[in-house]
Amino acid sequence: MKTFRLSTAIRILSIPLLTLALATSWACIERPMKVAEPSPKIISDFPTALNSTRDVDIVFLVDTSISMEDEQQLLRANFAQLMRVLKDISGGLPNIHLGTITPDLGTAPYDVPGCSITGGDGARFLKGLANACANPRNQTFVVDVEPRNCSIEKRTEPGQPTVCTAHDCTQANCDASAFETISGVATEPAGLILAVDENGCPRCRNYEGESLEQVFSCMADLGTGGCGFEQQLEAVMRAVSDPSGPNAGFLRPNAYLALFLITDEDDCSARTGELYTRDEDGPLGPLENFRCLEYGVKCDQPWQRIMPSGTMTYTNCIPRESSDPLNLLHPIARYTTYFRQIKDAGMVLAGAITGPYPGQLTVGLNARNHADVLPSCGEPSRGAAPAVRIRAFVESMLESPEDASWALTSICSADYSPALVGLGQRIKNLVEVQCITTPLAGCPDPAAANGQTPLTHLETAVAAVCAPQCSVQEIAGDGGVHDIPQCPADYMGGHPAKRDLQLPVPACFHVVYNERCAEPCPAGSENFGCHPASNPWYGPSRGAEIILSRRTDPPVGTRAKVTCAGLPLTEKICSDGLDNDMDGLVDAQDPDCR
Repeated sequence: MKTFRLSTAIRILSIPLLTLALATSWACIERPMKVAEPSPKIISDFPTALNSTRDVDIVFLVDTSISMEDEQQLLRANFAQLMRVLKDISGGLPNIHLGTITPDLGTAPYDVPGCSITGGDGARFLKGLANACANPRNQTFVVDVEPRNCSIEKRTEPGQPTVCTAHDCTQANCDASAFETISGVATEPAGLILAVDENGCPRCRNYEGESLEQVFSCMADLGTGGCGFEQQLEAVMRAVSDPSGPNAGFLRPNAYLALFLITDEDDCSARTGELYTRDEDGPLGPLENFRCLEYGVKCDQPWQRIMPSGTMTYTNCIPRESSDPLNLLHPIARYTTYFRQIKDAGMVLAGAITGPYPGQLTVGLNARNHADVLPSCGEPSRGAAPAVRIRAFVESMLESPEDASWALTSICSADYSPALVGLGQRIKNLVEVQCITTPLAGCPDPAAANGQTPLTHLETAVAAVCAPQCSVQEIAGDGGVHDIPQCPADYMGGHPAKRDLQLPVPACFHVVYNERCAEPCPAGSENFGCHPASNPWYGPSRGAEIILSRRTDPPVGTRAKVTCAGLPLTEKICSDGLDNDMDGLVDAQDPDCR
C-alpha cells in the first residue's frame, strides 16, 4: 500500500510553503499493501481568509539624516529587484500604491538645530526632495493598477511573466467611476492614464514617460538634510492613519500593506515633546541621541551617562513598555496594535534595513565626551546604531521566523537585493495562487472539468464533473456564521470573478484549474515512484483551487471555514478492485502499484 500521510487537515498553502511541505511528506510513503484494508475518505477542514485581493499598498520610509547618502543610492539601485519579483507574479504586477516618506517629524515644541519646530515632513508622501519629481501626477504616491470592467486575456507559463494577448480596455476603464464599489465610493483616484506595459497588459497609472523603477528612483532621492531625531515608527503609522492632504486615497481598506524602513538610527518616536528640551543640565542630560536610547530602551545593566571607563557593554536590551516610569518614547505595542486593528492577520508585512542588534550593544564617548552608543556595523565615525526598537517591531509583525532572513537586513550590507527580493516574494505568496494539499472528492480532474487537457485516465463524462463535496462558511469578526453556497452554474458558467457587483448571491465558491497546483512531480516525489512522463502525480491537488467570489470586499476580520472531502494523491490499496485515488486506473493498472 502506498500511504500518503499528509496532515489530517486539508489546508491551503502558498507555493513556496507547499514545496517544503510536500518535500517532507514523501518520506512517509510506503509500498502498496498486499492485503486490502478499509480506505475511508479524508474529511478535513481548513480556515482561509476571504481576502483574495491583488491590491498592495507599499510604504518605504527612507532616513534623510546626513549619514544616509550612500544608503539611499544603494536602495534606488536595488529597487529593480523588487519590481522584477512583483512583475513575475502569476497574473502580472499587482494593483499597487507606492509611497515614500521620511522619519522627520520635527521636535516641537522645541527648536532643535537641524530639526523643524513645525513637524518636519509630517509623514506625508513625497515626490523626492521638495516634491521636485515630475512623476507621479496628481498624487505624491504611485498608482499602478489594472483597469476595471473590461476583458483581458492572459497567458501564464511556468517561469515566465504573464503576457496579455488581447484586451478591450479603454480610457473609461481607468476613470474613477470604473473603480466604484457597490456603495458608490471609488477606490482609485481620478485622472489615471491608460497604458500598456512591456508584456502587453493594460494598466491605469498616474505616471508617464518613465518606468516605475525610474519614478521610484526620483521619489526615494530625499536628500540628507533631515532631523537627527528620527521617529520611524510614528511616521509610518501617521502615513497610513491620516487620510488627508497628499496621503488621501493611499490606504485601501482591503489591500495588503507592506512597510519597509531604511535607516541607520533606531526609532525615537517621542511620547512627549519634553524629550527635546534644550536644558542639558536638567534630568534628561545632553540633547543627543543617547536620550532616545536611555529613555526608550532598557538592558540588564542600568544606563550610565558618566562613563567609568572607555566603553560599557549592555546586554538583553528591549524597548521600554508604557508602564515603565522612565519611558519617554511611544511603546512598540502602540504600533503593532494599530496595524493589527486596521488589517486582518497576515495582511501587514514589515521589514527594515537598519543597524543590526546582535544581543548586546556598546556605549562609548562621542566628540563631546558624552555617552553615546557605538555603531553595530560600519565605520566608527558614521556607522549604524543598533536598532533595538525597530527590530522588536519587525519581529512582532513577522508571520514566520524564516522571514527574518530578509526582513531584518544590515544597512551596512553592500547589496540590498536580498531584502527587496524577500519582500517581493512575501507579497507574491500573498497575492498568488494558494493550493489545496490534496485532490478534492467529487472533482477528481479539475483540468478536464474546466476545459483543459485531462490529467487522469477517467472516462470523459466522469472527468468532466466537478461537484466538490465542500461546505464553506463565512465567519464574521463578531463570530456570526453564514453559509456560502457553490456558485450557480447558470451564471458566468459557474466561475464568476472574485469581485462581481452583479453576482446573484452575496458570496459563493467554485473550483478552478490552476496548473501551478498540478506539478507533475513535486520536489522529492521522484524518489517514491513519481515520474513526469510515466507516472505523474500532479501534486498537490491535480490543479484544484477553491475561489471565493463576492459582490463586495468582506469586512476586516472576516474569514472562511472550508470543509471538504479529499482524495489520496496516489493509489492507497492495490488489491481491493477500487480506484482509490480516482485517476481511472485500478490496482495493478496504476503505476503507483508497480
